[in-house]
Amino acid sequence: MADFSMNRRQLLASGAALAAAPALAQTPAAADDATALAARIRSGETTAREAVLAALDRAEAAQAKLNFAILIDRPGAVSRLPAGERTPAIPTFIKDLNDYKGWPTRNGSRAFENVPPATANERFVDAFCQMNVNPIGKTATPEFGLMCVTEPLSHGPTRNPWNPDFSTGGSSGGSAAAVAAGVVPLAHANDGGGSIRIPANLCGLFGFKPSRNRLAGQKKEDNPAEVAVDHVLTRSVRDAALTMASLQGADVPGMVAIPRLSGPVGARFRIGVITAGADNAQPDAEVLGGLIRTRELLKSMGHTVFDVAWPFDPQAFARDFTLLWAMGAAGAVAGVNKAFGADGVARLEPLTRYLAGMGAGVSPADAGALMGRLAGYRDAYNASFREHDLLLTPVLARHAIPVGLLGHHRPPADVMADMMRIVAYTPVQNLTGAPAMSVPIMTTTSGLPLGMHFAGRRGDDARLLDLAFQLEQAAPWAQRRPPIWFG
Repeated sequence: MADFSMNRRQLLASGAALAAAPALAQTPAAADDATALAARIRSGETTAREAVLAALDRAEAAQAKLNFAILIDRPGAVSRLPAGERTPAIPTFIKDLNDYKGWPTRNGSRAFENVPPATANERFVDAFCQMNVNPIGKTATPEFGLMCVTEPLSHGPTRNPWNPDFSTGGSSGGSAAAVAAGVVPLAHANDGGGSIRIPANLCGLFGFKPSRNRLAGQKKEDNPAEVAVDHVLTRSVRDAALTMASLQGADVPGMVAIPRLSGPVGARFRIGVITAGADNAQPDAEVLGGLIRTRELLKSMGHTVFDVAWPFDPQAFARDFTLLWAMGAAGAVAGVNKAFGADGVARLEPLTRYLAGMGAGVSPADAGALMGRLAGYRDAYNASFREHDLLLTPVLARHAIPVGLLGHHRPPADVMADMMRIVAYTPVQNLTGAPAMSVPIMTTTSGLPLGMHFAGRRGDDARLLDLAFQLEQAAPWAQRRPPIWFG
């Protein structure tokens, strides 16, 4: 069974020529990641019961300040504790877009307010729960994960522990708040247009979006319309790397297995930089400043850094991705109508209904043409990695998103247009199936965290993780704590 309690010898037994990595578990700065917590349980320094009960106490206290959870299940979490005191059971959360047996899946929507509990785990969740984790609740998400902020009408806004006037991002905003505030060391998340990387960026976390088809529960075909993947949000790179290695699928065409990395291999990369977003606009001054500082940091580490261009028309890409997003919303609304009728549809949010109307108007011929264009973007993206190994861009065009900026009181067409300008970078890797990550190496002048976005080609997950470990050593973030902290 895969878990977070592997010793250093096991972690390094990957066949890769790894550079010596610091013993992070021995330093107070990393004492609260999942790997270190499992080690302390194994050693008898603490017990799984103590760890889970403490996390439940933190969760209940944090909920009052951050509104990050839609369910905290103290009796269920206690009932799932292992019999052995030295068997790890790392407390975690499941995002409320995925089924977990015994809990309702509300999809961030008022339409699902009274649904019965799920009768089985969704496939990725089932695999994740074999990793010696103990889910203690479900985290908030925008309706159907459609927005880059977590402010559903069903639950209200989730607050950022760095500044509660700002959003945690979306759609994995509840999970991000839980990890950033020290409630749990890692939490389930998924990413269909940036939903792991955006909250990681805004909350000072490491957010890794795996390659399409890489992890458990996914189909093996490289279909550009299959944009969403599951993973976790973490504070340390090694927690994400171990999750990746443990949950990767077998015999995925075109991909080599991810080794169990615990530190950097130390490769030097050619890194192409794109600054302008999908509308060819520049990011705000804080983001631009962070990008400039990141370039200098990468050069000081021995990497080659230079400007490159988008390998396709970015404005056409943004229009087509929006159309695909709208078709997904149309499918979700059709499901609500089938399950709950017109009353259920009437309870959906304005943006959801707006997007669904746009998506429902796509003819079969237009949908077929769209799929052809999506495949073209994917192929052009992959072909662009001839002169560079990896790509650096901003995560978002804004360094922070005030709560209410994309509020439901505004016309949905305006909200969608503003959102697509803000998220002009992250959807590229969802459509192309490529791995990408937000790495919390920068801060703004006001002290807010600022992630930087790195990406590769589909299958380049290990290469990105190598760079992440290097950046974690060169610009450590483990000591940073938000003002609202429960760890």
